[in-house]
Amino acid sequence: MLSGARILIAGTNRLAAAIEEKVRATGAIVGRLSEDPAALTAAALEDATGLVIASEDDAGNVDMAVTTRRLRPGLPLVIRLFDPELAAFVRSTLRRAVILSMSSVAAPVLARETLRALGEAAVHPEVAARGVRRRKRMRTPARKRLDRVLLGAALTLSGVIATGTIFFTKVLGLRVLDAFYFVWTTIMTVGYGDITLHNAPDSAKLVGMVLMLVGAAFMAVLFAFFTSWVMTQRQHALKGRFAVRWKDHVVIAGGGHMAIGVAEQLAASGRRIVVIERDEDRPHIEMLRAAGYRVIIADATKAEMLELAGIKRAAALVALTDADSTNLHIALLGRAQRPDMAIVMRAESADLSAYVNEHKDAVAVSSVAVTADEFARNALRAARGSQLLDAVADA
Repeated sequence: MLSGARILIAGTNRLAAAIEEKVRATGAIVGRLSEDPAALTAAALEDATGLVIASEDDAGNVDMAVTTRRLRPGLPLVIRLFDPELAAFVRSTLRRAVILSMSSVAAPVLARETLRALGEAAVHPEVAARGVRRRKRMRTPARKRLDRVLLGAALTLSGVIATGTIFFTKVLGLRVLDAFYFVWTTIMTVGYGDITLHNAPDSAKLVGMVLMLVGAAFMAVLFAFFTSWVMTQRQHALKGRFAVRWKDHVVIAGGGHMAIGVAEQLAASGRRIVVIERDEDRPHIEMLRAAGYRVIIADATKAEMLELAGIKRAAALVALTDADSTNLHIALLGRAQRPDMAIVMRAESADLSAYVNEHKDAVAVSSVAVTADEFARNALRAARGSQLLDAVADA
């Protein structure tokens, strides 16, 4: 129990609520502040022994911290900051301030749980059986269909070539092969001049003109499809969408702050990393690539994208997107494809985390719960230090 402590919390999100719950459980008094630094007053801070700034806005959190320092210079602060450079600056310029972020706290826990799961890769038989049943329920991938426009153009061209060959065999008295050769060179617009329609009947000249028109149209379609195919392959290459041939690697779904921390620690243990991120504009993509990790710009909730990442040969799957439902979807999809694989997922909801762990489909870590623990621990430690300083001052 921490009697006499009064800890203020600025923030209206799930993390702030979880921090408040954990601090109250120690017996400390908790007060709430507005997230707006302009609304902060010296009176609101007067009896506080610590302030936790847990908003999701980095700029707002820094403003709140600076304003607090001006109104109450010695008050201990625990500040949530995502940007590592901004965090380093604030840490070096503000005394009695602890800088934390959800990724810096939760990433080591997620990495540790992944390594632990890899050491316990033997999955419970019932979980494996559920994975097999899910895999059987998955839709059989639809067969790739030929493009109807391309198919129609090819059939039309074949018909025109066959008809033209027969026609010129009879009209010009050519052998079948010579007639086919003439039709082909006409359609391909290369006409060598060895066979011409200069002295041919008008009907032959009209048919030749039609062949030229059909040939030009077909070549335009052919080049359009070829160009489209080349550009598509180029886009796939830029987005990393080619099959991963590695074995015993770790597939991470989600390329945010959390992924960087988890990937660093798993790579340090000797694992190769494949990251799947849907948003190609996410600022951490280049950081992940620069670190040597394979990055695929794709939707990890699609089975074919997990297969592209080599999920059937991977050692583990870690779902780290910002949405609990998406992470659970990816975890279940991975379990369906590999019943014996180690799977770890991030879940902000502590209830969902407990539920998933109970059913053993994956190891779920509540990022909010573990981060709230660390924030509360630092806030309480700061409060104790503040009380000791006050006691010394009073003596």
